Amino acid sequence: MHTEHLTLTGASHERALEELGAYVVERGYAESEYVDALLEREASYPTGLDIPTAEFGLAIPHADPEYVSEQAVIVGFPEDTLTFQSMDDPDKTVDVDVVILLLVTETEGYTTFLSSLTKLFQDDEFVRLARERDGDALLNLITDRCLDST
Repeated sequence: MHTEHLTLTGASHERALEELGAYVVERGYAESEYVDALLEREASYPTGLDIPTAEFGLAIPHADPEYVSEQAVIVGFPEDTLTFQSMDDPDKTVDVDVVILLLVTETEGYTTFLSSLTKLFQDDEFVRLARERDGDALLNLITDRCLDST
């Protein structure tokens, strides 16, 4: 599985998702249709998560696997805080400083991975690395705690 991180320059969550989508298409991890599928899914099923115990927000966007060529976890650090709709209540918004894009080719094992990932969001080390914008260490933590268990 590919694990990479980048800085997002878009001023809106839609633009940030377009950047992430273009990034994975350019690398051959997804087909060009993936970008539209990602935006459509986010509009229908928002992925913003507020982590109140950490006073922190993140988003975990993804699209169906039909346009994914290679599995990847891509962490995006927006230059400025982005506003996403809340996963828990789409009528509310979440200020997001980390976007974790998930690309899966099949759904088997995905639920286990997602469960491990959401538990990790409460971890002090995860929060510290995310706030420090340490993409390499954050991806290593995700790999060690979430990917190796699936």
